Parts: sequence; structure tokens; C-alpha cells
Amino acid sequence: MLNRLKGILYDGALLLAKTGRRSRPAHRLLIVRTDEIGDYMLWRKFLPLIAKHYRAAGYEVHFLGNSSWQSIYELLDHSVADQTIWMHKTAFKKNLHYRYQLLKLVYGYSYETVINPIFSRDKRNDDAIVRAAGARYRIGMKANPEAVKPYERGYDHNLFTTLFDYPEKPLFEFYRNRLFTEYITGQPASVENTRVQPQLLPALPAGLPKQYFVVFPGSRSSARIWDVAHFITVSNYLFETYGYTAVLCGGPGDLPYTQAFETLYRHPLVNLSGKTSLPQLLSVLSAAKCLLSVDTGSVHLAAAVGCTVFGVFNGSQYKRFAPYPTEVHRQFYAAYPQSVEQELKASTTVPSKYEFTVPVSYNEVQPEQLIQLIQTHLTLP
Repeated sequence: MLNRLKGILYDGALLLAKTGRRSRPAHRLLIVRTDEIGDYMLWRKFLPLIAKHYRAAGYEVHFLGNSSWQSIYELLDHSVADQTIWMHKTAFKKNLHYRYQLLKLVYGYSYETVINPIFSRDKRNDDAIVRAAGARYRIGMKANPEAVKPYERGYDHNLFTTLFDYPEKPLFEFYRNRLFTEYITGQPASVENTRVQPQLLPALPAGLPKQYFVVFPGSRSSARIWDVAHFITVSNYLFETYGYTAVLCGGPGDLPYTQAFETLYRHPLVNLSGKTSLPQLLSVLSAAKCLLSVDTGSVHLAAAVGCTVFGVFNGSQYKRFAPYPTEVHRQFYAAYPQSVEQELKASTTVPSKYEFTVPVSYNEVQPEQLIQLIQTHLTLP
């Protein structure tokens, strides 16, 4: 009931934003990307191709992104768009005045074309911006059905003039983004991986050991938590077997997990939790021997700088975000609950339930599984 009431208020803010005069229609494009850092890292190298295609047709290119990864955009992609708009996602959800102002700003630009390249489209976020744009041409993907709440089904009827649909499943998100880009531009997209050019990275923070691994024990989702004791077991192995020092990383929201790790871990440790920007985290990962993490944006940041990843997953959206195809990143090793692994091995195709989020605890993955992956794939110094 509360969510429906919020929806009514959100719809009201949108209707108000789309009133009044605005500038004359212009040859102007808006590209909308409001999801999380991992989604952006799997898509960002296609942004220049889309922008180039429309700029060649005489368009002015605008980009609207999620402010949580603004620093990454400004480091790697700042020259792509003619103008950028940043959305504070939490404020957009909770502050009606902020929401109205942002939607009014978008409406006022009189975009001719708007592109929403997000598969898991959301009525209340990215698609609200598409609607506010009021563009003549509106291009998107056929929505991931899991992202649409039951009472919102059909909300996007006639919202888009063009919808891209690729029914083959499972499909790694990077490849979906490439196909969508090729669909829009009509040209092959010669992008093979998410790799970031090393010369663009900032200097490493001072005080890092010569040989270290990064441990990222937190997650913005309470459902994606692996017990800190498991992280410590694997970290102990990395120190005692390889001599690698743990470098603890995470954002402000990860403090309960990073503090617990720091309290319980008995070997040398460098705590960078809450002390690095996203660009600095990229640099830290680029020089690390490996990353230990659950299914968070950190694994995609690590893959983009060539860092070996040992990740904990529960089978949700299998092959959409993990495991990585070897041609995108060779050193990406994913551990799944044994029950999930057995079911996947027993089937000739991926069971359809793994297309979506499954209610399997990440703690069903045993630390010994990650240790076995490390033994197999990480060379002793």
C-alpha cells in the first residue's frame, strides 16, 4: 500500500514537471543511465559509440547519470557528452521537490531523442526521466520482467517508440549492451572487454605494501552478505600461504563489515575502507594480486583493471553478471553454493529460475571453495 501511495506521488510530480513552456524542439539527444557502478562499468565503453553516431547526424549529446559514480565518469568519460546531468538517486526517490526539479529540468530541454540502455528498467527512476523528456523518438530495451512490480505491469505501454529485444538467455550483460549499441548505430561495435587504460588511473595511495590483496566484505544489499568469518578464513590463507597483506576496502555503508573484519583479523592489515574515491579504488585494484568479494560492483571494477577476482555468488541472474566470459576477463573465478553448482551441472541448459534473483544464502558458499579456486588459479610467488 505504501509503495502504491509513493507511486501516486511520483506520478503527480511528473505531471507537474511536464507543464508550462519549454524551449523549442532541438536536434538534441539524451542518454539515460541511472543504475549502479557495476552496470555502468559493463556499459561505459559503448557510450562513445552511441554519442559519435548521433553527433554525426547533427545532434547535441546530453548524458544523465547516477551521481554515485560521477567520479568514474569524470575520470574516464568526461569528454563524451556535450552536457551532463547528475541524479542523486536517493534524493530522487525520497525528496519530491528534488524529483520535481530534476524532471522539470529534463522536460525543459525539449529533447528530440531519448535513449534508455538499461535492461532492468524502472518506472520510478530511468523511465520516469524518459517520460519527462517528452521526446519524439524514445529508444529502449524490452524490460527485464523481474524489475517490474506486479501492480506496475503495463506502465510502459507506448512509452517507447522503439524497443530492442534479444530473447536468448542467459546473456552476459556486456554482450547485451554491445548488441543494443549495434542495433542503435547500425554498425559493428568493436569493443571486446571493459578494460580501462592504465594511464588514466590516479596514483596509488601512500602506504600500500608491495604485495597485497583487496578484501571487500560489505555489500549495499543485506541479502548479499558473506559472513566476515569466511572472509577472514580465506584472508588467513592468502597471508599464510602467499605472504600477501590484506587491504580492506569499502564505502561508508560497509563500515559494519569492515570494522568487524578489522577487529577479528590477526595478520597485518591496511584499512582503506571509506578512505578512497572510486578512481583511487580502481588504482588500488590494478596493483593488487587479487580481490575477495561478494557479488558487488567491486568485482566489475576489478575486472576493468585486470585484477584477478575471487567472488562469492548465489546463482542469481546466472551468466548475466557472472561468471565473466574468459574473452572479457580471464581471471574471474566465481564460487557458488554447492547445491546451485550441482543443479547447474545436472542440466543441459541453465534452469529458468536462475534468470532471476534466487533466495539462496551466500553463506552456503564455504570458504574452502574459494581457497580451492585460489590454489588452482593463483600462482605462488
